[in-house]
Amino acid sequence: MHKYLIYGFLFVLITFGACSSSKKLLKQGNYYNAVLTAVDKLQRSPNNDKNRDVLRRAYPVAVDYLLNDAKNKRASNEPFKWSHTADSYQQINQMYEAIQRSPAAKQVIPNPKNLYKEYAELKDKAASEQYSAGEKALRTGTREGAKEAYYSFVQADQYVPGYLDTKKKIAEARYMATLKVVVEQVSLPSRYFKVSADFFQNQVENYLRSYSGRSGFLRFYSPHEAEKEKVQVDQIITLQFEDFNVGQTNTRQKEETVTRDSVKVGEVEISNGKKQPVYGEVSAKLTTTHVEVISRGILSMHIEDAYNHASLYSQDIPGEYVWFAEWADFKGDERALTPEEIQLSNIRPMGPPSPQQLFVEFTKPIYDQLVNQLNQFYRNV
Repeated sequence: MHKYLIYGFLFVLITFGACSSSKKLLKQGNYYNAVLTAVDKLQRSPNNDKNRDVLRRAYPVAVDYLLNDAKNKRASNEPFKWSHTADSYQQINQMYEAIQRSPAAKQVIPNPKNLYKEYAELKDKAASEQYSAGEKALRTGTREGAKEAYYSFVQADQYVPGYLDTKKKIAEARYMATLKVVVEQVSLPSRYFKVSADFFQNQVENYLRSYSGRSGFLRFYSPHEAEKEKVQVDQIITLQFEDFNVGQTNTRQKEETVTRDSVKVGEVEISNGKKQPVYGEVSAKLTTTHVEVISRGILSMHIEDAYNHASLYSQDIPGEYVWFAEWADFKGDERALTPEEIQLSNIRPMGPPSPQQLFVEFTKPIYDQLVNQLNQFYRNV
C-alpha cells in the first residue's frame, strides 16, 4: 500500500472498528483500532465498563507497539523509513486527540502521550524521501511510474504542505499517468433526416465528462477538445449506429359478438296489474384494434490503440422499444360488454409518438449497456 493512502486506510479501519466490538479488536491484537473504537463508544455511553476496560488495557500496548515499530523502521534501510516512522508517531497523536475529546476516556487515560514535537522533526525527512521517490518514478516515463510519482508527491505535500514544487509535480505526474481517450460519435447518414442522435450523443458526452471528473487517471475528450489542447491520445472510441428501424407498425383487429344472459330487456303486466321484469340475452358486435410500433437499432462500439491502431475492444449493442395502443368500437347493446370492454370503447384512437421520440426511446437501453461496458473496460485504469 502506498504511503499516500495510509490515512484513508486508517479512516476505513477506524470506521470499521466503530461498527465492531472493541473487545473483539483487542483479542485480535488490533490495539490501535481497539483504542479508537472504545473511545468512540465511550463518547456515546460514558459509563460503559466494557469499553473502559478495553481502553485501559489496549492503550499502553498500542503506544508501545507503535514506538517500537517506529524505532525499528528508523534503524532500517527501508525506502520509506522516515515516512513509516512519522506515520507511527501520527497514530499516537491521533489516539491522544481522540482521548482528549472524550471526558470519559480521559478518566481512564488521564495523561495520554503525544509526539507532536517528534513528528514535526520528521516531517521534512518524510517529505524529502517521498519527493525523491516521486522524481525517480517519474523518470521511468511510463504511466505506472507516473502513478507512483503522483502518490509520492501527494504524500510529500501532506507531510509538508507546499514542499518544494510538489504542486507542480503533482499536476505533471497526474497528466502523465492519465489515459487520454478520444470519443468519436459518428453522425447519422443523411437519409435519416427525420431523426437526430443529438439527445443520445449529448447523454454520452455528459456521462464521459462526469466519469473523467471521478476517475483519477482517465480522461475522455471529444475530437475537438483533443485537437484544441494538442493532446497525445492513447485510445480512440468510435460509436456508430450501424442499423436501426424506427416505426415498424403492426396492426391487429379482432371482431367478435359478445352476449350476456339474464339482462332486463323489458316488463310485462301480470293479472293483478303489477309489472314484472323480463330477462333475456343482449348482444353487441365488438371490434378491438391493437397497434404495435417497434423501434430497434444497433450501436457499434470500437476501442483501438491510438499508436498502432490495434483493436482493444469491439461490441455491437442492441436496443429495442415497443409502443402499443389498444381501443375498441361496438355496435349493439352496451350491456353485453364487460367493464374492461366498456373502458376500451371509451378510448379514442391514437397515433404513435414521433419518429424522433421513438429513436430516443430505443436508445435508452443502448445507453445503459454502453455505460456498463465502459465501466467494466476502464475499471482498472
